[in-house]
Amino acid sequence: MSSSSLDSASFRRAAAQVPALVLPESMQKQVIALAVSGGADSVYLLCALWANPEYRPFLRVWHFNHRVRGQLAQQDADFVQAMCQSLQIPCVVGERVEVGPASEQELRQARNHFFAEQRKNSGINFLCTAHHYDDLVETLLMRLARGSGLTGLAAPRTWQKFRDGHSRYRPLLAAGLNKEFILHTLKTCGVSWREDATNAQPITQRNRVRAWLSEGAEYALGSHYQRGFARSAEIIDQAEQALLLWAKDLGCELKSNGVAEVGALKNRPPILAHLVFGQFLQHHGLGAASGYSVDTMIHAIISGLDTQVSILGRLVKLKNGLLSLVAAALIPLGSKMRELTLGKVDDEVGLLAEPVDVDEAQWEKLSRGDIPPLYEVYLSSDAVGKIYWRGRMEGDRYQPLGLSSSAKVSDMLINRKVPSELRENLPVVILNGEIVWIPFIPPNELFRLNGPTKGALRLTWRAPCLGSIVT
Repeated sequence: MSSSSLDSASFRRAAAQVPALVLPESMQKQVIALAVSGGADSVYLLCALWANPEYRPFLRVWHFNHRVRGQLAQQDADFVQAMCQSLQIPCVVGERVEVGPASEQELRQARNHFFAEQRKNSGINFLCTAHHYDDLVETLLMRLARGSGLTGLAAPRTWQKFRDGHSRYRPLLAAGLNKEFILHTLKTCGVSWREDATNAQPITQRNRVRAWLSEGAEYALGSHYQRGFARSAEIIDQAEQALLLWAKDLGCELKSNGVAEVGALKNRPPILAHLVFGQFLQHHGLGAASGYSVDTMIHAIISGLDTQVSILGRLVKLKNGLLSLVAAALIPLGSKMRELTLGKVDDEVGLLAEPVDVDEAQWEKLSRGDIPPLYEVYLSSDAVGKIYWRGRMEGDRYQPLGLSSSAKVSDMLINRKVPSELRENLPVVILNGEIVWIPFIPPNELFRLNGPTKGALRLTWRAPCLGSIVT
């Protein structure tokens, strides 16, 4: 629906019929931002808060155009602006720089960057999002399948505070609402919204989980299963907070200099070490890593041992009960072959291999060179088999795209002016005995992508702490 097709008076009458939501006392009479996509969930959130006249002067809307759906995405933005004009709510629209498909993580990062800019420009520290019970169930199931810890299993939280001082509140979760109720209410009140057809396509894990649940979750688990999931997530959150309080009482808080005292965790339950180490990694921008390196560090913490591990290529050191990130330290990767699991980031080096569909728009970007091979490459659907990685070895060579014959990896890295301190710490990706790719160099000619492809292989190097050395 375009802005010209929205009848302001009719929309206001319809919005006024939506049952009003109640905000926590600490947020009342405070300027708050609402993340509004134009879909049913965020439209309900907007109308339900606007329905309370006391909140109206304090509402602001932030809309982010992901530019994934072309003109349809622009129409979403137009619709949100028209709604806000009808309700007399200030609206700010931002958009992603790139155009076309992207991973959920990339879209989330772009959206959060926009939100951060708006917080800085406006001074608004409260952001409301439209997560509801269905979102919570889907998230919990996906994270259970990945083996997430307490922090991941408690998300999305009704109330979430961030280190930068801002808070996110999810009123629909607080009210115990689900998608069925939201859609029924909007239809009954005559409130229009935008539909994103890609949400029904099995192109993301969340969409597949959503479709799976819709086929029989209520029949298998009972009519109140969503409430049960929400209660479990709340209990997990409470357990995490209790454990963090215990760690604090033991003196295991993260210090302002980024060092964590963990000596008191010796012989304590491993979950305590997991939580403290997780906070340490988040503080240093290394994300919620998992796998061998993390397990090694947890074992050392609870055993009272000194050790060091590589997380996304950075050196994390434990010595005399102090956990620290060694400044600018890079660990040689060595010649040991490590297998990559599709869809899972290798926390030691930051590599991710995943099947993706490359459409016309993405292919045009690749053809123009808009996606340089520094951190991301796409290979043909013929790239099947077990994928491994190791460190560089003397004599490594292959034929990258753009060259008529093979060349030494060392020479190619020098020609691309990759700093010497980084060259020995770049992962070498191997498939069927062939070097497939090394960050900063184009992929192997053998696996050239020749056009739009379903089931292409995307390789991503997610080690920004290393990449910053050359940017």
